[in-house]
Amino acid sequence: MQKLFTNRHKLFVAISAASFSMLSPVSVAQDDTEQPAIPMPAIEAPVLEEMMVVGRQQSGAQTISQERMEDAFAADLMGSDQISRTGDSNVAVALTRVTGVTLNQGKYVYVRGLGERYSSVQLNGAQVPSPELTRNVLPLDIIPASIVDSLKVQKSYSPDLPAHFGGGNVDIRTKSVPDEFVFNITLGTGQNTGSGSDDLTYSGGGKSDGLPASIDKALDTYQGNIDINGIRRILSTEVDDSVTPAQALESILINRDLMLAINRDVDIRKDKSPLDQNGAVALGNSWDLGDDWTIGSILNWSEKTEWRNKDQERRGVGAPDVTYSSIKRTVEDTKELGSVGVGINYQDTHKVEASYMLIGNETDEAALTFAQNSNNNLADGNQKVTYETRYQDRELEVTQATGKHSFDQLSGDILGNVEIDWFYSDSSVETNIPGAATIGGDNTVDPATGEILSTRITSNSSAQFAFLNLKDDVISNGWNAKLPLAFDNAEVTLSGGYSYNDKSREYYGYTALIDVGGGDFLVGTPGDVFTDSKINDLNNDFTLTMSRGFGTESYVAAQMTDAFYGMIDATFNDAWRLTAGARYEDFRTAVLPIDLLDYTGVTLQQLIDKLDDENQTYARRNDDVYPSMALTFMNDGFMWTETFQLRLSYAKTVVRPDLRELSDVVYIDPELNIRVKGNPNLLDSELDNFDIRGEWYFDGGNNLTASLFYKDIAGAIEQKLEPASDSDILMSFYNAESGEIYGLEIEGLLNLDYGFFFSSNLTLSDSEVVSLKNAGFTNAVRPMTGQSAYVLNAQLGYDSDDGKHGAALAYNIADEKLAFAAVLTGHDDAFEQPFSSLDFTYSYYPIEQLTFKAKLRNLLDEDREITQTNLSGQNVTILTQEVGTSMSLDISYNF
Repeated sequence: MQKLFTNRHKLFVAISAASFSMLSPVSVAQDDTEQPAIPMPAIEAPVLEEMMVVGRQQSGAQTISQERMEDAFAADLMGSDQISRTGDSNVAVALTRVTGVTLNQGKYVYVRGLGERYSSVQLNGAQVPSPELTRNVLPLDIIPASIVDSLKVQKSYSPDLPAHFGGGNVDIRTKSVPDEFVFNITLGTGQNTGSGSDDLTYSGGGKSDGLPASIDKALDTYQGNIDINGIRRILSTEVDDSVTPAQALESILINRDLMLAINRDVDIRKDKSPLDQNGAVALGNSWDLGDDWTIGSILNWSEKTEWRNKDQERRGVGAPDVTYSSIKRTVEDTKELGSVGVGINYQDTHKVEASYMLIGNETDEAALTFAQNSNNNLADGNQKVTYETRYQDRELEVTQATGKHSFDQLSGDILGNVEIDWFYSDSSVETNIPGAATIGGDNTVDPATGEILSTRITSNSSAQFAFLNLKDDVISNGWNAKLPLAFDNAEVTLSGGYSYNDKSREYYGYTALIDVGGGDFLVGTPGDVFTDSKINDLNNDFTLTMSRGFGTESYVAAQMTDAFYGMIDATFNDAWRLTAGARYEDFRTAVLPIDLLDYTGVTLQQLIDKLDDENQTYARRNDDVYPSMALTFMNDGFMWTETFQLRLSYAKTVVRPDLRELSDVVYIDPELNIRVKGNPNLLDSELDNFDIRGEWYFDGGNNLTASLFYKDIAGAIEQKLEPASDSDILMSFYNAESGEIYGLEIEGLLNLDYGFFFSSNLTLSDSEVVSLKNAGFTNAVRPMTGQSAYVLNAQLGYDSDDGKHGAALAYNIADEKLAFAAVLTGHDDAFEQPFSSLDFTYSYYPIEQLTFKAKLRNLLDEDREITQTNLSGQNVTILTQEVGTSMSLDISYNF
């Protein structure tokens, strides 16, 4: 372990030194016919004279670079050609190449060290719902890179963005209607080194229809109580609730029949996973209708299935040699996309496009946990085993329409063309988990070899089957208008707009428990015990109940936001640019907990009564004004540069709690498998944002950008540990007294000889959260969750002179970051350790229409680790998760 860390540290130092070497202005002589002297964005490849390469890179590079330079507020952009070069398959991975962006759990972006709650995500400028059960943020791993035209990460706030802004705003801009005929077919395969004959699968496949109809009907019939006693109360014809022997037997038989309706075919077995599979088709064209009109359309389809082992090793921080577990976990992940877009263009002054997108994501997981503790010691031949299966189906549906219109100047030389753009977005998401199973057992093992000798389902416990459903709908629309004015020494643009966002969410959760008593019928695995024949045998002690768990879990919620903004953008003498404006938002939200098993109406009436209370916490409203200002100095030829820009900006923004965090409910976080409780008294976090950014563009496409940022966060939202039992963890949320984060970002591109180029970005930052001293934290003053002292991206690229070969070696590392703050135990905080990702992509173009692409991911074969120091000063690795090295090969043909 020490050797691995040392090598990783040396690699970081070496690449950091190379990054800083670009601080010196460098100019590489280029032939004008081969290398147009245009500013190029960071992480971009040099442009070659080959027509094929120009088509892939130059046009996109010019557009991206020009947009970045013309934007009044600091932003980082990545085009589709850059994403293709590094071979990233989804938006989440692609964003890790952007300066100051890190990835959490493979799908949530952290911008400038601030967690996902501080980052907002838009799709073509519109907000979309999240399929996540426990978060409002969109998991970016479900958006395939193949449909992305560009990614924009805006780090300085502007009034045309939602006021919910912390680390930055990510806008995913999908490919629009093409200008010419496009027909592309891609096929691919791959594998991960962690896969093999020890992969896990299970018999039932998990794809049931959710809560069985017979149980749903029985809940109504027996008033939410379908255990034996609850059924007997309804069957009883006596005043004193006594039952006849026949009714008593009938209640048992009804209970057993309901039990049989549950999919119990969840026996886990070893199997070898097949190779990864992926395919994609894109078809589009445009047609001229006379001299003025053009129409076009595009179709996209893609599907990708991967099998991954995500094995874990866990150790208790207090007694790591006594309390530990090994988790064997295999996940089958399938992502599907279908989209269609149509557009019409009139004289390039009026463009209207409409699109429909359907994204599906299915995951099927089987896991075996083998655990040891003080009561189950391996030396005594005892071991706990837990069987878990979980199938999840997520579907995101988005319908959007956009328009851009330019109107000729009205009169005189002062007024320019009036520009108006608008959008309408109707999106919905549904997530289903139709019976995730958790069953506990006891293993008898050979102390010497660890071989399992026998298994028995734990008596006096329950087999748990969770049925969860989430529906989220978002309607979003708005418009923006710009009026340019031209004076002798100044250019002024007046702009303004309006947006409306309406979000509704329904979350319903049922948990069915099959309680078991003692007896020889418990010998064996779940596939041996929970059979139809054993359940039908009334001598075996089985009982079905619906759990109220740890309180109300289901809820309904809604959010509505009306927003107006105005902005002035003035440029003086082509040297100074002042942009200032403000946004007004009227924000309303309501979160109402629901007890699905309460048929008395008592809890509903209590909720209604509380809504009339002026101190109620279920619904809230706030409106405020959020100002923003940016000052830019521009100079051509400054310090050997072709173009130089210096930007300063300030903005006031807000970060609001997630719906679940505000709800008075308790739920299970599927990522951490721990209980989480909402806090209705949670307040918004208010932020003051300061940025300074310098941009240097040199001849030959070389460029350098350096940024300083500071954010002051009042009432930062953090997690804390609530009092619970010794074997239980209950997390909740609270507002810290204060928080701040500041740092330096450096990025640049250096073109080398013989077709090579080097690009890199480095973020150095620090943060601090101050919590209440009596909240029980080990460290009341500590770093913010997810913030790393450094984040480094580096890429060495190559393009052959004949345009037939391209390669990229990409490296990414983030320093350790706080995973969670320790409380009540006296142990130190837990930190996720640095993870070095070294990836390689090679592309071969034997002819212009054909592409072969080979990708290698995590060449260093590192695992993810979380460590924590205990009371004895021992640094314990409490969690290790296998990642493995992934290999893939894609073949694409353009007709």
